[in-house]
Amino acid sequence: MGSNATAAQAPDAAVPAAPTCIPGEATFIDVRSVDGALVACYVVPQQGGDADHCWRFDLATRAWSFASQLPHATVSARPAQVTATATAATVCKPDGTDCRTVPLSGITAGPDDAIVGATNADRTIVAVLAGTGPVHVFDATGKRLATIKPWRTAMDDEGPAFFRAAHVLGNVLEVRIADTPMSSASRLYDARTGKKIADVFRGKPMDDTVEPVELGGSYYAFVTMDTRTIITVDVATGKQLASYPLGDVTGSPTLIARAGNGIAGMVGTTAFVGDSGGKISTVDAPFCAQ
Repeated sequence: MGSNATAAQAPDAAVPAAPTCIPGEATFIDVRSVDGALVACYVVPQQGGDADHCWRFDLATRAWSFASQLPHATVSARPAQVTATATAATVCKPDGTDCRTVPLSGITAGPDDAIVGATNADRTIVAVLAGTGPVHVFDATGKRLATIKPWRTAMDDEGPAFFRAAHVLGNVLEVRIADTPMSSASRLYDARTGKKIADVFRGKPMDDTVEPVELGGSYYAFVTMDTRTIITVDVATGKQLASYPLGDVTGSPTLIARAGNGIAGMVGTTAFVGDSGGKISTVDAPFCAQ
């Protein structure tokens, strides 16, 4: 005879409780700004496969909370947006697609000279640095716009110092020239005319490990070397807008983002929020007690 009885359902597998802290053996992956919060992710070693744990720092409440756990995924390094030789540059979107070739001219490079390039968001300007300089600036058709030559700094008493990097910030060129063995001075130029705009932070040493960070429009953040301060600058005019001393927080910022009328970001495992008056408050990520 048939039976209308239903088979007993197996109980659902227990759902693991959300972590309350970050294990000491976790390795930092990245941090990003998302909808009024910072989201920092870490690789956590686990039996059966590593996991990516992400934690959310709410900028309003200044509190950390667990956000998500996913199987660890290896992320490929982002390809260079600009690659160049002495005669041509390949300029791509940040994800490496839609690459265009820009013809170059007037660049002299030795056999051991590295040639690096940079471009702006709409790829209308390309800057190329061969060896230690000068920096050559072209438009998207290959027309030369400007040539920026190195100048003397405290690094070299016998002649011009050498460039370490160049960035294109909209229609502004930022160049970094060695002024100590560990830092560079930063200067802004009109990329289309080569006219000097200003020295960032009055030409004092800057942290080379942090590239200019766009905060919206022509506003960018930079990090000073000796005073350990984040400064915001309108690169179109060279005017310094605000400064945020990092105090006892050690290391270079891994993220700086605009937050209302101030900034927010992370240095190492510490989140920070800077108000419109330049005051910084910090909250350490919730690592487990050892």
